[in-house]
Amino acid sequence: MKPQPFRVHDQRVVKAFVEARRSHTADEPRLKFGWSNWGFGTEELGVSAQRLANYGVQYIELHGNLYSDDFGYKPDATLKTLGDHGITVSGICGMVTPDQEFAHNKPHVRARAVEYFRRQAAFTQAVGGTYLLFGAGSVGRPAAFDSYEMERSASTMRHVADDFARAGIRGAVEPIRPEETSVVHTFEQALRLLDLVDHPAISHINGDTYHMLSGELHIGATLLDHGHRMLNLHLADTNRRALGHGLLDLDVIIMALYAIGYQRGDNYCSAEPLGAGGNPYAAMNLPPQADRLDELVRVTAQTFREREQEVLAASDEELFALYQIDGE
Repeated sequence: MKPQPFRVHDQRVVKAFVEARRSHTADEPRLKFGWSNWGFGTEELGVSAQRLANYGVQYIELHGNLYSDDFGYKPDATLKTLGDHGITVSGICGMVTPDQEFAHNKPHVRARAVEYFRRQAAFTQAVGGTYLLFGAGSVGRPAAFDSYEMERSASTMRHVADDFARAGIRGAVEPIRPEETSVVHTFEQALRLLDLVDHPAISHINGDTYHMLSGELHIGATLLDHGHRMLNLHLADTNRRALGHGLLDLDVIIMALYAIGYQRGDNYCSAEPLGAGGNPYAAMNLPPQADRLDELVRVTAQTFREREQEVLAASDEELFALYQIDGE
């Protein structure tokens, strides 16, 4: 029976993984698993840090909540709180809204985005984060102003690129599904944008499995082809809920990451299960439901590590049989 197209891509990923792990060493590192915390809403950072520590999550991608000099996390207090729980900052999730975005057609809105990201860059450096991510256009504005949004976005990003470079951090563009934003929905579009920016400090991609389900032909194949430009991957299942509570083939994603050597670099997998909806930013300002968040973290962290172990422990023969690969 002829396999469906997605299965052919699955098989390509499996073969690449099997080939790559032949060079793995006995002390091969595991994928760095963390959590993007802005979905915890208004919860105090210490409470969030305790929850992550309880379930073995070692890295945190912090909400970029420095909306002015008076708002947001303070570096010393943040480092103490996270250090008390053994958690390290991986990076910062920049929030791009209709009031501050790179692609807007009004200069004063773009200017606010520049000032906002300069604050985030300084904070990222202060707390030891290595990346700062953002969308090319606003989340919550899916209708385009015109056909020049990508060019405006790139031009505006260049105003903060030197700030990123001085801070020693890496800027990453996240492709976001068209239901949420008006520009850059795929990895290939993100690469075109990065070519326009043409600056080493903004030259990476932040992936997101939920958006990739909408924008990419196949998540695993996209990771094989473009994963070398990616520094963080947001994780959520097909329904944007906890890993293991949807139809996502997490095994293929894990195999693709190991196939490109993602585990060996300063790269992260950050859970971001936000739930369904067209504008997830509403979660930022809601009071937390502690029991629900506890379950979300527990299930997601456990599922990720269990599937990673299953993939790494599976023999070539088991993988070939499971993915219907003949003659290997």
